[in-house]
Amino acid sequence: MKIECLVSPRQVLQGNEGLLKIKIVVRNGVKISANPEFLIRMDENENLSFAKIFFAGSELNLPTTQENAGVFLDPQKEIEVPFKLNEGALLGSLTISGEVVFTMLFPDNWSVKTTQKFSTNFVSRRNYKIKKK
Repeated sequence: MKIECLVSPRQVLQGNEGLLKIKIVVRNGVKISANPEFLIRMDENENLSFAKIFFAGSELNLPTTQENAGVFLDPQKEIEVPFKLNEGALLGSLTISGEVVFTMLFPDNWSVKTTQKFSTNFVSRRNYKIKKK
């Protein structure tokens, strides 16, 4: 299992918003449970503002599929987490990082709760419309 992520757009102006897109890639037969607890925890970053530092699966409108054994995440869909690049953010290459907490269910009916770290880079650009104080 691995987590792929990227920032859209790739270049974000100071004071503007961006979108962190996370995709969980699993092997055939492995499922990610939507319950219990599916969390995305963001690492602190003074250059970025998130609505909060952790997000429960229910808050992110995650795409799910219903099966006899329960409710599972649809691994074909990306998870989107909005953020704002602060007006005083550093310029150049910046990193967004965090971890996903989830439960994996395997074909032979055993499960494990685990965490997986992720990080991605994007470019911060000066916004000349922001007046210096």
